[in-house]
Amino acid sequence: MGSVVEAYLTAKSEMVSHHRAETAWKAAKPFWDRLPIVRVDETAALDYRKRRAHCAAITVRNELAVIRAALNWGEKKKLIDKAPFIQMPKLTSKPVGHLSKAQFRQVLAKAIAPHIQLFLKLAVGTGARTNAILDLTWDRVNFETGLIDLNPRDRVQTSKYRATVPMNEQLRESLMAAKEGAMSDYVIEHGRGKVLSIKKGFEAACRRAGVQATPHMMRHSAAVWMAENGTPMSQIARFLGHTDSAITERVYARFSPTFLANAAESLTY
Repeated sequence: MGSVVEAYLTAKSEMVSHHRAETAWKAAKPFWDRLPIVRVDETAALDYRKRRAHCAAITVRNELAVIRAALNWGEKKKLIDKAPFIQMPKLTSKPVGHLSKAQFRQVLAKAIAPHIQLFLKLAVGTGARTNAILDLTWDRVNFETGLIDLNPRDRVQTSKYRATVPMNEQLRESLMAAKEGAMSDYVIEHGRGKVLSIKKGFEAACRRAGVQATPHMMRHSAAVWMAENGTPMSQIARFLGHTDSAITERVYARFSPTFLANAAESLTY
């Protein structure tokens, strides 16, 4: 079966999600590569899910989605007679840990260290993951265009896609003030160098504010705030670096008062 997937990836080398598909196949290949097409069935999919039990269901679904797409493509190209059905693992709906804007302001007010304050502002202002923020250098903050490029020039984009996002005026002012006093190339700096971890400072600010949170919750908070404001799911997906807006909808659509609103209006009689 592996030859079909390899052929599919070669044929689809220009698609936007190609690197993500290659990464998914790399993880799935040890199990599926030499499996004959006739043995690709529901049992095989369940066995694979058990083997990948340490991974989130969405991760396994993404891996299986590549295989399913490759098999369907292989059928159309007459490389195989019939693409077998692959059972996808079910996704469970989990609460999205996030802060309200009032809670965020409480934490920000209790953040004593300047680099923790700036991290918090960048986290909700860009929706970026913690590592992307700590890796951010001033040469990728463009005050003329108002854009922040979260992906270092020497970093190959992975499934943890780092987007280029606009800065709002509030974040712009904070960044300009920080740039004036910058003593290193890194936006989040401490002691003239890159900050490797903000965990302790972040936890201290939350403790003083009486708010339970994790750094990653700032990313969720940014997405929820956008959804609550009626931002289209496609735009939130681009902001977060999601290559598939279906992921964004599954997690954040519940917070949007306008999602499917047009569909509901069409049911008026």
